[in-house]
Amino acid sequence: MKNKYLFYCLSLIVQFSISQEYIDLVKLSYGNVYNVGFENSEEKTNVGSLNVGVTYPIKVSDKIAIITGLDYGQQKLDLFPGGTTIGLQYARFKGGINVKHSERWSGSYLLLPKIASQDLHTDGDHFFMGGLVLLKYQKNINFQYRMGWYLSQEGFGILTTPILGLYYLSENKNWEITANLPVNGDVNYRFNEVFSLGIGFEAPVRSYSLQQENTLPNLYVQSSIIEIGPYIQHSFLNKSILVKLQGGYTSISNEVFEEGDTLPIRLSAFEFDDDRTLINPEMNGNLFAKIGLTYRFYIKNK
Repeated sequence: MKNKYLFYCLSLIVQFSISQEYIDLVKLSYGNVYNVGFENSEEKTNVGSLNVGVTYPIKVSDKIAIITGLDYGQQKLDLFPGGTTIGLQYARFKGGINVKHSERWSGSYLLLPKIASQDLHTDGDHFFMGGLVLLKYQKNINFQYRMGWYLSQEGFGILTTPILGLYYLSENKNWEITANLPVNGDVNYRFNEVFSLGIGFEAPVRSYSLQQENTLPNLYVQSSIIEIGPYIQHSFLNKSILVKLQGGYTSISNEVFEEGDTLPIRLSAFEFDDDRTLINPEMNGNLFAKIGLTYRFYIKNK
């Protein structure tokens, strides 16, 4: 009975994005950026990252589904040359609805509250509210346009990001393109039922509150990453389990500022009227390696 209920919920979600025949219920990745340098210093640091995402839909009607889920992420790194390695973590709740407005138009409307701080401490400015609106227009069975807006409170102020993208699946189902720019993108080619090659792009921007110390003012970290690289992917258990190995280049920035030293607004990668005082040295990007695991639910196979 539970499996039948889950199938109906997932069927509704996939109806909202007709081109896709699946939904990723669980995504896990672990990676490392090697020998990240600091400006005007010979010191290096490795930046380890762990990311977990879980999504669970609940059917309300033939046109509405509630979307729930949790995301967790962690970076381990040095913020200062020769400093102590710390953990920057966030935990985000996903809650909202998918609505099928018409045969061609659908939309996702999500609230994204989160805690983001050093080791998930709860002192200072650590709680941030965010939201996402994403509209989808189904041009045909293989092509979908996407447009939307992401807005979030952060330690540095307001982050706002317009989203333009698409989803495309070739008629022979070998080529697949997913793009929600400037946030992420993926292009892959499937050689057979289990093996594919692709290239992925991600550009997350977040902030984290640092733990308070009596001798220092309260601080926060502004984290910006632009990651791109090729990958190989192999599927198991009738394509429900996907294992991905990826490598490439990451431009990485983890800048430390005093709490209250903020921007008027940040539009995606663009900062306006930035007169903040940077406390730590700028970081340099470098090569990364990552392994990912996905649990994928295929509707048409059920």
